[in-house]
Amino acid sequence: MDFKNLIVTFDKNEYIYKENDNASTMFIIHQGKVKLYKQSENGEEFVLGEFGKGDFFGEMAVLGENKRTENAVALEPVKVIVISKPVFIKILKNNAEIAVRMIRKFSEKLKDANRMIDTLLKQKQLSFDSTQLDHYGYLELIDFDEKIPLTSNTVIIGRYDPIIGIYPDIDISPYDPQKTVSRKHAILTREGNGTYIEEQIGVINGTFLNGEKLKSGQKYKLKNGDKIYFGLVGCFYRE
Repeated sequence: MDFKNLIVTFDKNEYIYKENDNASTMFIIHQGKVKLYKQSENGEEFVLGEFGKGDFFGEMAVLGENKRTENAVALEPVKVIVISKPVFIKILKNNAEIAVRMIRKFSEKLKDANRMIDTLLKQKQLSFDSTQLDHYGYLELIDFDEKIPLTSNTVIIGRYDPIIGIYPDIDISPYDPQKTVSRKHAILTREGNGTYIEEQIGVINGTFLNGEKLKSGQKYKLKNGDKIYFGLVGCFYRE
């Protein structure tokens, strides 16, 4: 099937569609990168993923959904193949190989969605009554009225990324619109009666403890009231 007549271009930062727009087509990326995200009522951005050549998105429109459930924006000049429901059905009927590949992609996306749900369920603990949880401490976000409980002896802190399969125990990307937090930024460990922080190798924007930059791969013991910055996301360690 010749897709040349179905290609549409978008400029950098141009929206391909917005949440609640009418939906009737899906898209396959021919060139460039696209970001999907949802935005909360207070303006916080939750990134669902970034997609490149060969990836598709907006597929719920050809599977029965009438409204867009997220925003799609071009991260750079983008060319997409626009697939309507009749074209989608024709592709499935005429090309078994493409049909199988798309079904596999749907399966992968479903798994990612389930992992995201698991992460969001963990994030529901942000607004918690500390007297009701078995925890040894928590992180109190400086610029947000939120507390993140520390309930496991090993806690990975970072940025959720379904594209490459990174699912940190604590995802602080909703509080980091500038993406200064690395995917696997730091690890908190509980050893005896002490809590330690260790920045992971390859972190770009650094981790700061009471104003001092940590050395990657080295453990530092935390004290009650210590101020920690993961990139630009600040918090207090509380016991």
